[in-house]
Amino acid sequence: MEKDEKKKKRDFKETWYYLKKTYPYAKKDKKYLFFFFLGCIVLCAIQIVAPIFTARQIIELTNEAWQQLFWVTLAILGIEVLRNFVRKVNNFFINRFFYSVRKNIQLEVARETLKLTTETLNTHSSGVFIERISNDTSVIAEIFMNIIDYVTYIISAIGVLVSISFLNMTLFLLYVGFLIILFVTKAYAQKVLKKKRRLEREKSEVASGFVSEMVRGAKDIKILNAETSFLSKANDIVNDLNQASYDYTKTRRNFVFWNGNIRDLLDFFIILCGIYFLVSGQLEVATMIVIFNYRNNILAISDFLEGFLELIQRYTLAAERIFEVIDSPKFPKEVFGSKQVKKLEGHIKFQNVSFQYDDSQEVLNDVSFEIKPNETVSFVGKSGAGKSTIFNLIAGLYHVNQGSIYLDGIPVEELSKESLRGNLSIISQNPYIFNMSIRENLTIIKHDLTEEEMVLACKRARLHDFIMTLKDGYDTIVGESGVTLSGGQRQRLAIARALIQKTEIILFDEATSALDNETQAEIQQSIHNMQGEYTILIIAHRLSTVINSDRLILIDQGKVKGIGTHQELLEHNAIYKKLYELELSDEEKSKQE
Repeated sequence: MEKDEKKKKRDFKETWYYLKKTYPYAKKDKKYLFFFFLGCIVLCAIQIVAPIFTARQIIELTNEAWQQLFWVTLAILGIEVLRNFVRKVNNFFINRFFYSVRKNIQLEVARETLKLTTETLNTHSSGVFIERISNDTSVIAEIFMNIIDYVTYIISAIGVLVSISFLNMTLFLLYVGFLIILFVTKAYAQKVLKKKRRLEREKSEVASGFVSEMVRGAKDIKILNAETSFLSKANDIVNDLNQASYDYTKTRRNFVFWNGNIRDLLDFFIILCGIYFLVSGQLEVATMIVIFNYRNNILAISDFLEGFLELIQRYTLAAERIFEVIDSPKFPKEVFGSKQVKKLEGHIKFQNVSFQYDDSQEVLNDVSFEIKPNETVSFVGKSGAGKSTIFNLIAGLYHVNQGSIYLDGIPVEELSKESLRGNLSIISQNPYIFNMSIRENLTIIKHDLTEEEMVLACKRARLHDFIMTLKDGYDTIVGESGVTLSGGQRQRLAIARALIQKTEIILFDEATSALDNETQAEIQQSIHNMQGEYTILIIAHRLSTVINSDRLILIDQGKVKGIGTHQELLEHNAIYKKLYELELSDEEKSKQE
C-alpha cells in the first residue's frame, strides 16, 4: 500500500514536471484557452439547468397544461440553441489553440532532432522520430484544453450530486456507492492499460521505421528481387504491432463491459428506490424525474475521472518521449564552440589525430597533414582506410579521441555551428535530394536566392542545359531522394547547392565512384571549374580522376603513408605505385572484356 502511494506521488510529480515544461509552448495562445474555459462554464450551467426544464415539460404534458408546455418547450429550444452556439465558439477557440501549440512543439522537436549527434541518428530508427513528431505532439497539445474540459464537467457533476443530497439522502448515498465502485475499477483498468499502451507505442515506432525504410528502398528491393523476404519481415513487424494493439483493445473492451454492467445495476436500483419513494409519498414526480435525469451527469464523474486518468497517462507518456528528444541525455546533441568566424580562408591542419567509432577498432592513428587555402587535395587509398572518417571529423560530425584539427588555426571544437557548417560543404557519393522541385532544392539552401545566382550555379555545375530540356524546367519535381534524376544529375545538383552556399571548403566524398566515364568527366569538369577559388578535398575511388590534384594524401590502415603529387608518389611510394598499377591492370582487363 505504501509502495503504491509512493508511486502515485511519483507519477503526479512527473506529470506536473512535464506540464511546466509544456506550458511555454502554449503561453502565447493562452487567451484562446481562457475563452474556451468560459465556454465550458456556460455548458456546465446548461447541463445542470436542462434536466429541470425537461422534468417541467413532462409534468405540464401530463397535466395537459398546453400554454405552459409551449413556453417550457420554447425555453428548452433556447437552451439547446445556446448550447450549440457555445460549442461552435468553443471549437473555434480550441482549434486555434491546438494547432498553434502543436506547431510550436513539432518545430521544437524537429529542431532538436537536427541537433542530434551522428551516433544517435545512426543507432535509432527514423520511426522513433516520425512517431514523436507526428503523434506524440498532438497528445501534448491537447492537454490544457482537455484538463479544462474534464475539470469543469467534473465540478458540475459534483454540484449536481450535492443538490441530490438535499433532495434525497438515500439516492445520494446510492449514487456515491456506485461511483466509488466505478472509480476503483477504472483506476485499476488504467494501471493495466498503461503498460499495454506503452508496448503498443513501441511496436508502432518499429513499424513506422520499417515502412519508411521500405518506401525509401523500394527500388533496391525490386532490383534485389527481395520482395518476398521483405514482405515476410513486414508481416512479422505488422503482426507484432497488431497483436499489441489487439491486446490493448481487448483489455479495454473487457473493462468497458464490466463498467457497463455496474451502470445498469445503478439504473435498476435508482428506479427501484424511486418507485418506493413515490409510492410512499417521500418524493414528488417532478423531483424524481430531475434526480433520474441527473444520473448521466453524475455517472459522468466516473467517466470523466477515467478519461482524465487516461489523458494524464497518455500525456505523461507522450511528454516523456518528446522531452527525451528535446533535452534528455538519452538523445545527446552535437556540441559546438562559441567562436564566430564569418568566412574561413580554408586552411586545414590535422595534428596527431586518432579516432575510433565507439568501442570498435581504431580508424585513424596519429594522422597529421596540412592543406593550404584554395588548394585541391585528394585522399587516396583502399576502401576502409579512414578517408571518409577524415571528412566527418572536419565537418564536426564526430570528435577526435586524440590530437587536434584546426581550421584557419582555430580548433574545430571551438568554432560555432554556423562558423563550421556555414563554411564547408560535403558532396557524397549519394547526396540526399529532397522531394521538391529543382528550384526548391536550391532555394532551401538560400531563401533569398535570385534567378541569376541559381542559373549561374547550375551552369558551373554543368546542370543548366539539362534542366532546360525538362518540361517544367527549374520547377520540375525530382521525387524522393531525386529518384527521377540520374546519378550524375544528382551529383551536379549537389554541386550546385554547394556553389550556392559559397562555402570556402568543399569536400567530395567519392562523388564520382558510381558514375559512367562520360558523366564522371562532366563532374570532373565541374570540379575543375571551381579549382583555385575554393579549398577542395576529394576522396577518390579512381586514381586516374585525381592525378591533376595539387597534392595527393595516401591513407593506409588509418595512417598517412605518403603526401605529394601523383608523379612524386608514383616514383617514391611503393604502396601508391602498387595501387596505381592495380588500377591500370583492372582498366586493361575491362577493355579486353
